[in-house]
Amino acid sequence: MVSDPKRTGTKTSAFGSPGRVNHDSTPFYASRLYEVLPKEEIMDYIENPIPPQSLDKIFCKSSEKMGEIPDNSIHLMITSPPYNVGKEYDENLTLNEYREFLRKVWSEVSNSC
Repeated sequence: MVSDPKRTGTKTSAFGSPGRVNHDSTPFYASRLYEVLPKEEIMDYIENPIPPQSLDKIFCKSSEKMGEIPDNSIHLMITSPPYNVGKEYDENLTLNEYREFLRKVWSEVSNSC
């Protein structure tokens, strides 16, 4: 296969993009849409050990408060949020209540990682 020397990477166009090979999305992420987001910063890596009594355990409780797991002790956490769609374990929350609940969960999850 011979590469085409004229072919360059794609760029964000006014309406979509025909390809994604070497796609330069810099103009999109430099747009005003993202100007209020915090900028990346270099941080010291901190990892706290998990107490032996909390290893290899399943905690059947809400992830709003995970006191058994120290902050900055988990490399990867996967969770599936409650969808608040009428399951027997849902609480039929209002949108504001649901968003506040998710804020608590994500705050606790982000502190553990």
